[in-house]
Amino acid sequence: MMQAPDFEKLAENLEEEAHLVVWEEKGRLEVVALRGEGFEDAFPLPIPVQAAAAEAEMILDTSTAARLEIEKIPEDFWEGLAEVNYGERLVVSILGRSGRKYLALYRAVREGEGYDFGELEALELSEGELLKVSRWMREESLFDHQRGDVMMEILTRLR
Repeated sequence: MMQAPDFEKLAENLEEEAHLVVWEEKGRLEVVALRGEGFEDAFPLPIPVQAAAAEAEMILDTSTAARLEIEKIPEDFWEGLAEVNYGERLVVSILGRSGRKYLALYRAVREGEGYDFGELEALELSEGELLKVSRWMREESLFDHQRGDVMMEILTRLR
């Protein structure tokens, strides 16, 4: 997890409340959603959050959020969020295992051979979970047909 002082510095620079939903993988942190009354698209980040991050000398990565449509993310993606408050203006929710399984498999297919499987293997996904996530990627057309071979290689490796 990104060190607390980074988020504390971000919180100090915020002029309005923000609730970030983040995913950490191998020390890399991404903002995947914003939380208000529900879950909202994090791309692009609201200007006040961008400004506060710039003042805190932080880069808030939203590259995965830029590729996914928030309304097409499965309901179970949000299960197991862990919330941390940083003062009065910032709440950070960290994805639980359920959300991480979707994003780890998504990233593995996107990166192909260059992907480090450590995080994905550590999740110890069942065959049913693998099939559910791969079905979601296929139904939402997250990749073109050429990535199908990569998906099959990954599924075979993880079984």
